Amino acid sequence: MPEFGARQLVKLMKTGSARSARPVTAPQGPRGFTLIELLVVIAIIAILAALLLPALAKAKDRAVQAQCLNNLKQLNLAMILYCDDNHDTTPAANSYLKFPNGTPVPDGIWWWYKELDKTYAGVKGPSGTNDVVFRCPKDRGWAPHPGYLTPLWQVAACDYGSYIFNGVDNESDDENSTAPGSNGNNLLNFKLANVRHPVRTWLMAEWSFSWAYSWHQSLTGAANIPYNNCLNNLSFVDGHAASIKTYCDTASGVYPGGYYTYATTGTPAIPGGYDYQNGPD
Repeated sequence: MPEFGARQLVKLMKTGSARSARPVTAPQGPRGFTLIELLVVIAIIAILAALLLPALAKAKDRAVQAQCLNNLKQLNLAMILYCDDNHDTTPAANSYLKFPNGTPVPDGIWWWYKELDKTYAGVKGPSGTNDVVFRCPKDRGWAPHPGYLTPLWQVAACDYGSYIFNGVDNESDDENSTAPGSNGNNLLNFKLANVRHPVRTWLMAEWSFSWAYSWHQSLTGAANIPYNNCLNNLSFVDGHAASIKTYCDTASGVYPGGYYTYATTGTPAIPGGYDYQNGPD
């Protein structure tokens, strides 16, 4: 071992002391976010969410409306198949006379058509709330009527369905007449082959159509107050279905099913610009 002189020993001690006096630093890891940076990121996420949520809500509404239109297409086909087996003739006012409990059906074929054609739609057994094809996802009932405050597909008096056949209130049934089109304003007891404008003449519709409000794009919300140009889903004799605006003159008190395609003296008519008609003319 080498021998150190006094000078070397002093120098060595000074060097060691200087090294031991140096600060010891910890290894540098990744730098974290500052509070300001976090706030900026949160603000950006909030802005993006505010921009995207309305678009997502509209997309969801369009999907629900498409599901309803698909239901109508299936029910339209079921009605056409029923008519094929019924001499090409739609249901008459007395086609279904009794409720399941045996009491008479009061002007109800526009609801109770379901008992005639539901097997063609793949529904078997007693009608009920599980009959998915007969219910509109946006059905919210009809607020003015205390018995219809829940979705109509939950209401026994409506035969658990959201949709109606073009025989509203059994008005002007022509079953005792031989004159073509004598019913004039609906498709009760009528041969489909005799419908002159199958593309325009509706066969099935959401019930909201009959009271001039909308389940899809409502201007009156849950109050379900009638108004003109409400949007409803209808299906037609030719088999197609569409979301269209429907006419209602609220001042007259006449609702969509009461309008004729062509006006006569004292008869309310559907004006131009609408893509449907009630009667088979």
